[in-house]
Amino acid sequence: MANLMDDAVRALQKQITLISQSTAAYNNVFADLTKSTSAITSLQSSLAKQFERDRALLGNTSAILSQARLISEVTSNFRDLSRANACLTSLVSAASVTDSAMSKVFADHNALRSSIAAIASQSSVTSLLSSLDTTRLLHTSLSSQYRLLHLEAASFGSRIEASKLFANDLTSTFSKFTRSYRDLVECIPAIQESHIPFVAKYSPIEYSLEVDVLEQISVDDIEEDEVSTGLPSVDDELATFDNKLLTLINGARQSLASDNPDRARHVTTSVRELFTHILHGLAPDDKIKAWSTDVGHYHEKRPTRRARLLYICRNFSCDPLTAFVENDVQAVLTLVNSLNAGTHVVQSKLTERQLAAIVYRMESLALFLLKVSKAE
Repeated sequence: MANLMDDAVRALQKQITLISQSTAAYNNVFADLTKSTSAITSLQSSLAKQFERDRALLGNTSAILSQARLISEVTSNFRDLSRANACLTSLVSAASVTDSAMSKVFADHNALRSSIAAIASQSSVTSLLSSLDTTRLLHTSLSSQYRLLHLEAASFGSRIEASKLFANDLTSTFSKFTRSYRDLVECIPAIQESHIPFVAKYSPIEYSLEVDVLEQISVDDIEEDEVSTGLPSVDDELATFDNKLLTLINGARQSLASDNPDRARHVTTSVRELFTHILHGLAPDDKIKAWSTDVGHYHEKRPTRRARLLYICRNFSCDPLTAFVENDVQAVLTLVNSLNAGTHVVQSKLTERQLAAIVYRMESLALFLLKVSKAE
C-alpha cells in the first residue's frame, strides 16, 4: 500500500510540474510573434498547439486524482481536495473556450492578455487565451494538494511550539475549510455564470494561502520563497473603502522587520483590527437590522459575526460560497487570535517570514471580503 501512495505522490508531483511548464510555454508566444509577419496568425497557431497539449495533460491529471482518492492511506483532507481538483480539472477540460465564463478568471491581471490587447480582440485569439487562465487556476489548487502531503505529515504549529489545544484547533478549522472548498468547487457548474470568474479565481488562492501559513508554522525545512498569487494589491481597495485602514496594514508590515520582542503581538493586533474594521464597515449594525429580523443573527442585540458575513455574501445566493467564506474567516482568526493572546504559543519563535505569511494571509482575506461585497 505504501508503494501505491508513493507512486500517486510522484505522479501528482509530475503533473504539477508539467502544468507549470505548460503555463510557462505561453510566454514563448512573444518569441513567435517577433518572427512572424502575421502576428494574428502566429498567435492563433501558438496558442492552439499549446491548448491541444493541455487537453492531453488534463486528461492524465484527472486519472491520477481518481487513483489517489482510492488509496486508503490518504487523509480525509487529501481526499476532499482530490475531489475538488478532479472537479476543477473536469471544468477546465470541458469548458467551451469561446463562451466559457472561466475565460475571464484572470482577465484583470493577466500580463499576456494586457500585452497583446491590441490584437486580442479577435474572437479566435481571445478564446484560446482562456486555456492559460484556467491552467493557472488548476495549477494553484493542485500545488496545494501536493503541499498538503507534507503539511499533514507534520504537527500543526510545531515550529512555534503550539500547545496541544491550539494544534487541535488549527487541525479542526483547516479540515472544515478544506471540506467547504471542496463543496464550493463542486457547485461551480450550478453557480450564476457571472459569478463563476470570481469564485474560480479567489477560492483556490485563499485555500493556497492557508496552506502556506500552516506550512510556515508547522513544516521544517520548507522553501522560503515569496508567495505570488497574481492578485491586485489590497492597498488600492483599502484606500477606496476607508483610507484609515492603510495605517493598520502598514503598521503590521513595518513591525515585521522590528527588533521589538513584542513584534508578534503588534503584527497580530494590527491585522485583527483590520479585519474587524472591514467586517463592521461592510456589514454595519443598521444595515444588518434592516436586512434581517432573525433572532439567530443577533447576540445581546448586536449582529453576530456570522450574520455580518451572511450579509456580505447576500448577493451570491450560494450556500457553499457563504460556508466557504465563514470557514475561511474562522481559519484565519483561529491562528491570529491565539497568536495575539500569546497563551498557546511561544511568540518569540515566530520568524519574520512566518509573520509575513500571516500578514499576507489577512491581506488576501481582506481583499476577498471587499470583492465579495461588491458582487451583483
